[in-house]
Amino acid sequence: MDNQVREHSLLDYAYVLTKWRRLIVTSFLAVAVLSAAVSLVLPEEWTANTKLLPPEEEGDQLGLSMLLGSAVPAGLSGLVGATTPSDRLLTLLESRLVLGAVVDSHNLERLYDAPYRDLAIDMLNDRIDREVEADGTLVMDVTASSPELAARLANDLAAELDKVHRDFRRQRAKSLRGFLGERIRLMQEELKSSAGALQAFQEKHGLVDLEAQVTSSVEIVETIVKRLLDREARLAQMTRQLTAERANRNILLLEVEELRNQLEKVMGETTGEEDGGGGERFVRSLGPSLRSLPGLMFQHGELTRDVYVNLEIIRYLGTKLEEAKYREALNTPTIQVLDRATPPMTRSAPRRTLIVLSASAVSLVFSVVLAFLFESWNRVARENEDRIDSIRQLLHGPD
Repeated sequence: MDNQVREHSLLDYAYVLTKWRRLIVTSFLAVAVLSAAVSLVLPEEWTANTKLLPPEEEGDQLGLSMLLGSAVPAGLSGLVGATTPSDRLLTLLESRLVLGAVVDSHNLERLYDAPYRDLAIDMLNDRIDREVEADGTLVMDVTASSPELAARLANDLAAELDKVHRDFRRQRAKSLRGFLGERIRLMQEELKSSAGALQAFQEKHGLVDLEAQVTSSVEIVETIVKRLLDREARLAQMTRQLTAERANRNILLLEVEELRNQLEKVMGETTGEEDGGGGERFVRSLGPSLRSLPGLMFQHGELTRDVYVNLEIIRYLGTKLEEAKYREALNTPTIQVLDRATPPMTRSAPRRTLIVLSASAVSLVFSVVLAFLFESWNRVARENEDRIDSIRQLLHGPD
């Protein structure tokens, strides 16, 4: 019984297809011919491609990236606004600066029949496919109305990308050079001020060679102390002797007193007025007193540090200034063309065979479905002919 139902169903399908074969074949041939005609009318398009190697990543021109290296955890540098050269190259490729230059050089506004320049730029942008490969290279596909034009557009876009990137790099170096030149000028003024302050400090306190002066003062103090101790010992010995000569004792007392005065002057424990004596002038020629040296050494160290820091900054900025001048004068290609675009041998659109086959297949399926719908309707009409006549009579009313 199941075999009879299955056989009956297959025969029904074959009957419907045979009965409506003209509809199916006619629609299939009509759609095939029409799609072929349409594919012949559609304008031809050709796609040329070129492969570009983005410029190398520029290092920190001021060498300050090391200051931030420890502040950003490893692995998060790409999440804090860092971009790759390929990303920047894509941004340039989508800019009106690059696209507009190519539109103007090839007169694409007239070729695209665009009423204004911005529309021609948008139309050119729509005809460019961009893809960044895993290794960072940029593959650019450009579609045009002829293979020669597609190749020229692709190569000119690559050349314009390199030109704009070089101009931006040179402009950046120029701005950096101006900043460094101004900064060096300011640092030179600060160096002049700090050096003047150091000179005034040295003149005020009589500092020539602080280390040598400290060493000399210490040696003189050591000599005075030794002589003072020797004289005091001799004086104590003469005091214990009853037969000591009074004149010699007075001389020792005067020597001890003078040695103590000189020691106090060297140590800075007294600020006696200058009496013009040779000893006084000699003591003052040694420089500041030992008691005031710690504070003076600290101040002298700060002033000296300021001078050396300014010198190092000027030296460092001078090196970067020369590097910026070199970058500004550099005019070598920054974008390497790995594969230049050549005129394609086959068109990319329209794909006539695919259009005809797909349209014919759709028309075939649609006509078969339509044939079964018509057959089903006719069968329903035959089986319910009496009811359909009754409905017609009711609609038209009595004659």
